[in-house]
Amino acid sequence: MTSFPTADREASGFKRDERGWLAVISATLLLVLLPFSSYIASVPFIKAEWNLNNTLAAVVFSAYLAGYALSSVILIPMTDRISPQRVMAVGVTVLAVGNLLFPLLAGGFWTGALLRFIAGVGHVGAYIAGVQLVSLRFTGGYRGTAVGIFVSAGYAGTTLSYIFMGMLLKHTPDWRIAYLITAGVGALGVLPTLLPAFRRNPPLPEAPKNIPKGRGRLSLEPLKNKALALVNIAYALHTAELYLARLWLPLLLGAALIHSGRDPLESAAIAAALSGFMFMTGIAGVFLGGVLSDRIGRSWGAAFIFSISGVCSFIAGWLVGVPPIFLILLGFIYGFMTAADSAVYSTAVIELSPKDRIGSTQAVQAFIGFSVGAIAPVVAGCLLDVTTPGAGWGLAFGFNGMLAVVGVSALLGLRRLPEASRMANGRR
Repeated sequence: MTSFPTADREASGFKRDERGWLAVISATLLLVLLPFSSYIASVPFIKAEWNLNNTLAAVVFSAYLAGYALSSVILIPMTDRISPQRVMAVGVTVLAVGNLLFPLLAGGFWTGALLRFIAGVGHVGAYIAGVQLVSLRFTGGYRGTAVGIFVSAGYAGTTLSYIFMGMLLKHTPDWRIAYLITAGVGALGVLPTLLPAFRRNPPLPEAPKNIPKGRGRLSLEPLKNKALALVNIAYALHTAELYLARLWLPLLLGAALIHSGRDPLESAAIAAALSGFMFMTGIAGVFLGGVLSDRIGRSWGAAFIFSISGVCSFIAGWLVGVPPIFLILLGFIYGFMTAADSAVYSTAVIELSPKDRIGSTQAVQAFIGFSVGAIAPVVAGCLLDVTTPGAGWGLAFGFNGMLAVVGVSALLGLRRLPEASRMANGRR
């Protein structure tokens, strides 16, 4: 892939037109991802309506991540040949349609999983192509910060739906109406992609006539690169930790509220809204994680963040029987830390990738990351189904903590490789 001129960008940082462009593309991602957590907030009602156990409810959730993983190996390599703006525009549209159809058509496990899968396919184009656009637009010492802002906007979208749904569930007669309202607001994210300014900015250079054979199709060469392999392992375990927490922390909090004497329906609504505020701290977390990685290096910054989130995982599941305030306080730290290293991996994989294989490298990262990420919430659901409630929560979140241990080990191994000097202007 060709890249943008860097001479004056590195010296000047964020120019006014660049700030405006970044704000628009970030707002697009925020809106279109707004319904992401609507399913999670609705799980207590969907489980009862569709007669699902914890494992099947987790499979419907993870169908979204499976759609992301499987489609990534097709869609993302296309950005090595096709303008990323086009890929992002298509992804945003598919994502919005999938989210709108879920509350209208989903009537059980199979239709629910299928529609979640379709939405996950759209998420790939919306997010990964957007990361690529931002990373190419901003270079030098400001790249991690810019990618952090964009990814933070995505986290804002995925967390605000907890709060929206928590409030709407109290004032609507059915979870479908609350879900549809959230999806309708999210569909407004399609509008900026229809504007000529979206297609013009940033001004990608004309594709060279001598495009190497194979560009636009998936290349497995990134699998042979040890540095990229370690980044992908850490990213996969980060993704697994993140989505296990995203699905099960609100339900853990709901169980804690029920244990304290609250009504189950009231507990579900309160837990959804509180979880939204907890995970919303990740918006600042992603941005600050990107800034931190610019300062101390990608591998060291991500390892520090991952260590703290792992400690939170080991503790969280055992708090269901204590006063909920302790879980709530931990949840705010947990929400911040599970998100804070997200932009670091997206930035690092582009810095380590061959310049004509960025799309394929991102595709491999996304496939591995979201495949593992789709499995982890289901494993947690199985642990909850086959054990007693008290022990089940502890084991489910303890499993999440073990993922962090392996992830930190991979990051420390990455830091020792010579190739790591290509990250963060030599800060590794």
